[in-house]
Amino acid sequence: MSLSFARLGLALGLMLGSLPAQEARVRSAAEVAMPTQVDSNSPAFWRDGRLFWFGSHGRPLLSEGPDQFGPWTTREVSLETPNAWPHWMEAVAPDDDGVLWGWYHTEPIGLVPNSTLTAPKIGAVVSLDGGRSLRDLGHVLESGDPIDPTAQNGYFAGGHGDFTVLADREKRWFYFFFDNYGGPTETQGVAIARMAYEDRFNPVGKVWKFHNGAWQEPGKGGKVTPIFPVQKSWQRRDPEALWGPSVHWNTHLRSYVMLLNRASGEPGWSQEGVYVSFNADLSRPDGWTEPVKILDKSQFSGWYFFYPQVMGLESGGTDRLAGRVARLYVNGISKWEIEFVRRPSAPVEVQVAALPSTGTVVSGGAASFTVTALGNTPMSYQWFKDGIEIPGATSATLLIAAAGSAQAGLYTVVVTNELGAATSAPVMLTVQVPIPVVTPVVPPVVTEPPVLPAPYLANLSVRAVMADEHAVLTVGYVLHGAAAKPLLIRAVGPGLAQFGVLGAVENPRLELFDAAAEKVAANDDWLPALAADFAAVGAFPLPVGSADAAMLGTAPAGSGTAQVRATGGGLALVEIYDPAPARSSRIVNVSARAQVAAGDGVLIGGFGLSGTGSRRLLIRALGPQLENYGVASALADPVLEIYGAGDTKIAESDNWSEALAAIFAEAGAPALAPGSRDAALVLTLPAGATYTAVVHSRDPEAAGEALLEIYELAGGSAPAADEAAR
Repeated sequence: MSLSFARLGLALGLMLGSLPAQEARVRSAAEVAMPTQVDSNSPAFWRDGRLFWFGSHGRPLLSEGPDQFGPWTTREVSLETPNAWPHWMEAVAPDDDGVLWGWYHTEPIGLVPNSTLTAPKIGAVVSLDGGRSLRDLGHVLESGDPIDPTAQNGYFAGGHGDFTVLADREKRWFYFFFDNYGGPTETQGVAIARMAYEDRFNPVGKVWKFHNGAWQEPGKGGKVTPIFPVQKSWQRRDPEALWGPSVHWNTHLRSYVMLLNRASGEPGWSQEGVYVSFNADLSRPDGWTEPVKILDKSQFSGWYFFYPQVMGLESGGTDRLAGRVARLYVNGISKWEIEFVRRPSAPVEVQVAALPSTGTVVSGGAASFTVTALGNTPMSYQWFKDGIEIPGATSATLLIAAAGSAQAGLYTVVVTNELGAATSAPVMLTVQVPIPVVTPVVPPVVTEPPVLPAPYLANLSVRAVMADEHAVLTVGYVLHGAAAKPLLIRAVGPGLAQFGVLGAVENPRLELFDAAAEKVAANDDWLPALAADFAAVGAFPLPVGSADAAMLGTAPAGSGTAQVRATGGGLALVEIYDPAPARSSRIVNVSARAQVAAGDGVLIGGFGLSGTGSRRLLIRALGPQLENYGVASALADPVLEIYGAGDTKIAESDNWSEALAAIFAEAGAPALAPGSRDAALVLTLPAGATYTAVVHSRDPEAAGEALLEIYELAGGSAPAADEAAR
């Protein structure tokens, strides 16, 4: 092996033959060093454009600088802990709100009389001041095996330590990669545990070790099944074992990468080299590739060849995040760069970015779509609109210089290389066509009365309380007819302040899904160009620059769903308007699902009937029925009330009448279980007015999920059974 260059590769059998897997290549670079002496993994994080780097040698220090090359300012860290043992900070995870979570390795003193042998434990800390002070949250990982006072490795008689912690990309779990230094030989080695992300506030007792194929053993005292077992026990004078894992997410490989030391021979911690392993999925402990050597002990002077880790060179790079090229540190010294090379592959991770990012453009304006993909190059491209190939659209960027109604629709792109092809998810382009100003010509004589439209559902507005940032307010609709239809949809929170409404959500986000549950459009903050469309449908104006969401797009015939999420809890208003009633398609069904509670927690749905005459409607409030759809927290006994102008109650239903069963079938509504406490009624309402449906619980103390549904029925009058549900 060259002293300046090491290369590794793993074989991967593919249909096209045997192709190498991802690689890590180490090459010489100008020497740099961490800002402090280290004796463990050294975690780093960014805050306010500055890099902060922990270094530990029995006590943690925190250094601050512009990047990993310094210059540095170093300070001692205040650790509030109930014990006086030495501590090493080995992992951190900053939250977006500035809270810093961390984990330490600690070594109890005096476990073996007349010996320095110890058995490490792993604990958690939290910092509210950027790492300057740490508060101990307690031990989360401890060995359940007895210590071995005869151990000859010179350091450990058992225990768990020398570790790293990394959250998965979805922030569902924290994964702990640690060494088990005690117990039976077959249980010693690099092991894994995990903790739910939301348990970081109270972590003791929340960590579970991986053992015998499942996350089933408690973090404190449980058994482990190592992913990299030792070859010779740690209790020997000449152990053979991989240890000291450091793990990062590699943006170039789209994979997790683990670096490890390998102890081999006498004395007990003599190092043989640095190894690497890869895994695309942290939830699969069996997914780690066989470790391969990338750096030999001969390439490092001195005995203390410990703690390999990367530091990413890209913006935001740390020991947890790196790209194609990073610095490789061993014992706090970097004399190398490490390059990560992807395995040959067909196009993957195909993503399309729209400009404007909302996917909405005013008629005559420019729009573009740009595709990115991972895989072998060169790549070729072919764009499609509504499933039809666009001639000549064969570059990574599709430019639409002047968008009109003909350009509105769903766009996809097929990316191809020598190993295969992949198709992107569809992206919708919505073109806002200004409403022309027409000067009416008044004829001298009106020979026949104007033809007015039949009554139709013109809009729906739903008001509900969203409990927190995890809540979702869902509004559904069904369009009848063969043609697509324009819809104006809004999610209002800040805009309610102009009406004196307090406690509204601060930043609603709106997403539109088709019948196949594919997201076809999204909006975070509304565009000022939509103000005229608001006025055209009679919607109240939104304050300029508000964080409300709105979109005007063309929806295909059939069903669709609008979902609203927000950055926190509060009151939200969702609205759907039909801006083109003359089209052959129309809204025939609308629905809204939300949490119902006491007081202001009721679900309120307003709807408008436009046109002339009257329209027969089926209106339902479902609670118990939702349990059949897997909703565990359904409202037990919903009550439905309908109000007209002046808050005049028109009708009320507590429990539905079985006389309405045939009308459910007529409307295409799912049947209800006989005797269920769902509410339903049928009304014939005059057009040209707005109405309000209120859903609340019969028990004022009860809460739960409820679904409000409004169906259009044939005919303009109701049968006698209509009034049965009172």
